[in-house]
Amino acid sequence: MRFSIRIFATIAIAAATTATAMAVSPLLQPAADKQVTPLKISLATSHLLAGLGNGITPIQADNNALIAGINLWKPEIPEIHPVEEAEETIPEYIDDMLGHASTFIGTRYRRGGKAPGGFDCSGFTSYVFRQFGVALNPTSRSQYTQGTQIETENLQPGDLVFFSGRAVSRKRVGHVGIVTEICPDGSFRFIHSSCSLGVTISHSQEKYYSRRYIGARRVE
Repeated sequence: MRFSIRIFATIAIAAATTATAMAVSPLLQPAADKQVTPLKISLATSHLLAGLGNGITPIQADNNALIAGINLWKPEIPEIHPVEEAEETIPEYIDDMLGHASTFIGTRYRRGGKAPGGFDCSGFTSYVFRQFGVALNPTSRSQYTQGTQIETENLQPGDLVFFSGRAVSRKRVGHVGIVTEICPDGSFRFIHSSCSLGVTISHSQEKYYSRRYIGARRVE
């Protein structure tokens, strides 16, 4: 085994020496009109020759060449960048607006009322939004045409929520309130002026409102 490796090393060294001599000596160079086939030396041979010049045995050089050949290729691992979902921001004035709206809790219901002396549902929402520079239409039905339609799972505090009137089957907008809180289960609380309680806070899961819910709008 050692004898065959030494023969292989001797042949490789001789080949390399011949190539060097041809490059240096004009006498050994082929005629200009003849095509020269480049001498090809394998990766293992090049490592073997380099190793022999540094006092490394043929076996060590061959092993090193094999290891070096393995290490030459490294798979490219693509960088993974997680996609960040854009968070919808709530306008800064919303907290102040809801705080202001809550000061009217207990104010009596008044049909057509648009002032602190008494509110109907749309009069209350219009008054509250107006204090913060947002103009709403005068009726709940016309307010339902403003802003952007919002799916229930995307509701935020400050959104307007709409319900049908007393006739559940008609599904016609007849009441409006302002979302104050999103609950962990996806339901919500809203402040509004109801016929029976005046300005109050109700929950979307209350039977009366869950059966009458129509949709939501965001007006900014």
